[in-house]
Amino acid sequence: MSTRKDNKVTKDSVWLLRLMKANLFVVFLLLPLLAKTQVIVGKITDEKTGEPLPFANVFINNTTLGSTTDINGDFKISGSLPQNPEVVASFVGYTTKYRKISFGNRIQIVVNFQLASKESQLDEVMLKARRDKRWERNLKKFKRVFLAVPNDPFFKMNEILNPWVIDFEEGKTRGSKYLLASASEPLKVSNLGLGYNLDYHLREFIQTRDGFQYFGLVNFHEIDSVSTEKKKSWEDQRNSTYFGSLRHFLHSFLHNEADRQGYRLYLVDSFPPKTRTNVFHEELGNSIKKLPFDSLKIDTLPNGNFGLYWPDRVEIHFRKKAWANDYYTRVYYPLSWITSPTCYFEFDANGIPTDPRQIIFSGFMGRHRVGRFLPHDFVPTKDQLTLFSEIDSALLGQTRWNSLREKPYLTFNKSYYTPGETAWFNARMIYQNQFLVDSMSRVLYVDLINEKKELVIQETFEIREGMSKGQLQLGPDLKAGNYTVRAYTNWMRYYPESDYFYKPLPLISADREVISSTGVIPSDQEGEEISIALKTDFTHEELFNKANINISVLDIDSSFVDSDFSISLIDADLAKFIGEENTIETEINWIGSELGDYEFPEEKYDIEYGISVEGIFSDREGKPLSVPLTVVLGQMEDFGVIKSDTSGYFWGTGLLFTDSAEVAIAALNQRKKSFGNISLIEPLRPEVLVNLPKLQFETRPKSTIGKLDIFDGKYVELEEFLFEGEKKQTMEEKNYGYGEGDRSIGPDFLEKFPEQTLDVIVGMNMQGGGLGNFNWGLDAGEPLLIIDGVRYFSDSRESTMSVLKTYIAAEVESIEVYTFNAAQFGMAGFAGVIMVNTKKGSKDPQGSNQVFNSEEFQIFKIRGFTPVVEFTVQKAESEIPESRPSLYWNPNVKTDRDNETFTFSVNLPKSTQNMILRIEGMSGDGLPFYRIFQIPVN
Repeated sequence: MSTRKDNKVTKDSVWLLRLMKANLFVVFLLLPLLAKTQVIVGKITDEKTGEPLPFANVFINNTTLGSTTDINGDFKISGSLPQNPEVVASFVGYTTKYRKISFGNRIQIVVNFQLASKESQLDEVMLKARRDKRWERNLKKFKRVFLAVPNDPFFKMNEILNPWVIDFEEGKTRGSKYLLASASEPLKVSNLGLGYNLDYHLREFIQTRDGFQYFGLVNFHEIDSVSTEKKKSWEDQRNSTYFGSLRHFLHSFLHNEADRQGYRLYLVDSFPPKTRTNVFHEELGNSIKKLPFDSLKIDTLPNGNFGLYWPDRVEIHFRKKAWANDYYTRVYYPLSWITSPTCYFEFDANGIPTDPRQIIFSGFMGRHRVGRFLPHDFVPTKDQLTLFSEIDSALLGQTRWNSLREKPYLTFNKSYYTPGETAWFNARMIYQNQFLVDSMSRVLYVDLINEKKELVIQETFEIREGMSKGQLQLGPDLKAGNYTVRAYTNWMRYYPESDYFYKPLPLISADREVISSTGVIPSDQEGEEISIALKTDFTHEELFNKANINISVLDIDSSFVDSDFSISLIDADLAKFIGEENTIETEINWIGSELGDYEFPEEKYDIEYGISVEGIFSDREGKPLSVPLTVVLGQMEDFGVIKSDTSGYFWGTGLLFTDSAEVAIAALNQRKKSFGNISLIEPLRPEVLVNLPKLQFETRPKSTIGKLDIFDGKYVELEEFLFEGEKKQTMEEKNYGYGEGDRSIGPDFLEKFPEQTLDVIVGMNMQGGGLGNFNWGLDAGEPLLIIDGVRYFSDSRESTMSVLKTYIAAEVESIEVYTFNAAQFGMAGFAGVIMVNTKKGSKDPQGSNQVFNSEEFQIFKIRGFTPVVEFTVQKAESEIPESRPSLYWNPNVKTDRDNETFTFSVNLPKSTQNMILRIEGMSGDGLPFYRIFQIPVN
């Protein structure tokens, strides 16, 4: 009995201690505000006449504390006020003024203001009338900086109620453009995310290509809500916003609570000894080093504030809040970076910097704009994030899955076609998390669907570095009508069908032409962040006109930028661009979209790294078995081992080939004899469940102006001259062309552990001791092992690690481990690759002279990637070019520092009088652009 009683007392004591700590923390927060009641009194008058200004606003900057003047212009603010407040006075039609004061040991301070009348004041109607398209563009830029980052849920919950009071000024200094903003009246901001209305007196706003800075005087007003649920929601959001903020960090640090509150500091090395990775444990000791809290020096200043001496650049981890970040893999809490240009800044007892311009912060803390501002007199009602962690953690699983979403966007060389033509396209993958591009799909499915939702064309293309290209050969037997292109990946079938790419692709009869009611509207590039510099010239030959076109991509400072884009040049008299409302500029807005309450399907759809094989294995009696299966492509161009599960089902991916190829599959016993039976499952494309989009347009009988010879679809396969060497290259020949792996283990490390076996050496260099290709839960099988350039062929009784156990570090020169980029090794590298270079050469040259014997295998004919074809540009000097709608098409143009301008030329028939050029792509910084140009043939 006494033991149970003692245990109960112990538990109660622990509970009481935790409660005392929680209350103690809240008391610490309240101490600076629980001073004696303080009073600020004063009078506001007109600067010229001396007349009092009744009903003027007076407030403590960045707080909810304030008052209005009476009929005599007098005001009074009392309560627990900050020790060094900024008092602000404002009145409609007058210039706002503020004064910084200090109470010291005083209880009351007198502050008088003389406000100057504004000489000219435009009314709301006149202000609105002056706002043009350029102003609208600048307003969008302003909101993205001022209110919240666009992917912050609070962005849509904040609104500037009087945007017409904002003026913008654009200029250029020292070769760099800038955007300035000013406001003739306080900005009225409604923040429905935190439950505040703000009067923001904008004093300064500047944005350049290097960053932004803004400053203002803010008066907070709590929004009245009759809903208890809404009040509770705002309280939770305010607390959640406070924890992890700069203010929370500085307050916790000041009171020696930073460690308990979940903060960790790391000093950033701007020039790390090794190339940076996105694995935190790999970077600890490389690009970042742990920074103890007690190494930071802090001074107490005479005015009651504090001065902090800050190192160059510090990385801050807040481990008590769940948050998805893309800087480190498998790190799910907020990361921030703080730099102080002077290596010193001041803050008050509440953790509030006295001059925010002394600090430059980015990452999680850098997301906090006006939409995340809390008044300085806000006091959190929670000690820890226990409640909010549960809320955020519930969303974190959804956030993780959301970050794995991908979506293709296709650009076609034309908007419509005739039967018999070839439709060329460029495909760009858009990712919710760009840092995961190496781990996402490498297979793109493209279908052409008729009005009955039947698949009339089905093609498959390889995705390389987030890009793909190809064509749809529109057979002459296709009937004119409304068709739709659909593009998706196998992994996307796990997500809503709304993520699929759908685009109408109508086919019209060869004897008809499209009537355009509006015509093409050339792009207005004024004020755009990305612009296209276009230069054209023409030479007139006897048989044709030659067009020479130069294209450069420029930023807002008119500087060349890295970019990749597609080019389509059409004859304006033979074709038109219609239905171009959805472009890369609109589709990129998909990034940041949420899944909501989406329910994932029960079926499993995996990420594909190449052509996949799927089937069922059973013994001779038809009983399914779980066994390793050897898969061989052609004459050993690629091979791998995959496993069937207890139901006999197997799936493997990573085969790379075009057209079709023979794939051999077998389950082999210890005597290398096959057993059982393999049945492949034919891959089925998903049904069309959505309503298909349609283009609205009219046609008429074709004009006789000019001669239109429909391009008959003749083309040259790119593989015949671009990739011929690559196709013939075997895996053995490619081993030494991959460069360094994701992990390089060299002599310096190996010499430290000469007697250690290689399985341990590899484990010591991998996070958690494991090797993987981030295949999101797939049974990846064994890593590929290459020893001195020779692939090691293991049997079912061996594992890669068991083979590595037969080597010690003293025998080895170096080890390369491939994870993220292992897919370049094909299916064999699906689970990762370990390449060992020994000091004496191959320990066992098995495999070097082996010849594949397919007698024990079942052979299957499998369809691979669709061969990519090249658009034929008319450049022959001795031929009359044919008249055709599509004059030039290039799906993958790149510009960079070494190639700032892209130039191409094309021979035009004499009948071509006007051309339309469309350029669509992305800058190296991820800014989308879509531009249309009309080019007369002079």
